[in-house]
Amino acid sequence: MFKHKAVILYFAAFILLITIYSCTPEGEKYLKAGIEKSQQGDYQGAIAEYDKAVKADTFLVEAYINRANAKHKLKDYRGAIRDYNKAVEMEPDRASGYFNRAIVWNDYGDPRRAVYDYTKALEIEPGNARAYFNRANAKSIIKDHEGALQDYSRAIQLQPVFPDAYYNMALAKCNMGEFRSAITDFNSAISQNAGLTDAYLNRGAANYRLGDVDAALRDYNKTLELDPGSVVAYMNRGVLKSKKGDQQGAIGDFSKAIELNPKDGSAFYNRGKAKQAAGKMKEACKDWEQASKLGYPGSWELLAKYCK
Repeated sequence: MFKHKAVILYFAAFILLITIYSCTPEGEKYLKAGIEKSQQGDYQGAIAEYDKAVKADTFLVEAYINRANAKHKLKDYRGAIRDYNKAVEMEPDRASGYFNRAIVWNDYGDPRRAVYDYTKALEIEPGNARAYFNRANAKSIIKDHEGALQDYSRAIQLQPVFPDAYYNMALAKCNMGEFRSAITDFNSAISQNAGLTDAYLNRGAANYRLGDVDAALRDYNKTLELDPGSVVAYMNRGVLKSKKGDQQGAIGDFSKAIELNPKDGSAFYNRGKAKQAAGKMKEACKDWEQASKLGYPGSWELLAKYCK
């Protein structure tokens, strides 16, 4: 049996809010210096300046927010959350504190807390399309697909040109088995961003699930036109070519996948199946032996059955 794979990608949207409000002259000086270093990519240096800023003015919310942003860049998630906590405590009506903290919660692996913070941000700024989009992404992670669809729809209402929202909404629908509706959303994403490679890739998977092999093949062809290094597209196209009886074409695609990723046991397994269908049993056995060495399930059984 051939294996069919589809890649599901999650686009984590993320905004750093760097602003300056009224503060003490000394605090403002250090805050500006920190922002300059952040813009140069010197986040450690920026944190040192923000440390001076909060020491000079302990009520300088912008210093806490920007220091949190810099810590987030350095993957110091706990440190970033502590600074956002301080900012939210000082100014509970500022949406950016909740919004940015939500991003960190998500990266820290706690999407439920991210959903809570995006909700708080939306209570303050109900017209923030990006907050709806990010909350939908977090809901998708916790498998609240219905809630995610509602948020993606709201984000699109607020910002009609939003290809990533259409794309992610399509992925949520795929996870719910709503492939026809998902294809409509993939179409919308592509119409707004014709270079969105993964929209073609995953639309191909949706078409395959609906039994439209020719449409799926067209999507994988387009994926490879845009991204010649897509192992998944070669694998999926190889599966479909084999199903259509084009074993040589399938072998070529699986061989390309192996060239790109020689440690992918499934590519050897599937190439072996295509070679078996083409009557090349010795070559098939070699592929299954390699797949078995790479730990791909089912390979050993084929070796035992056909390659004695």
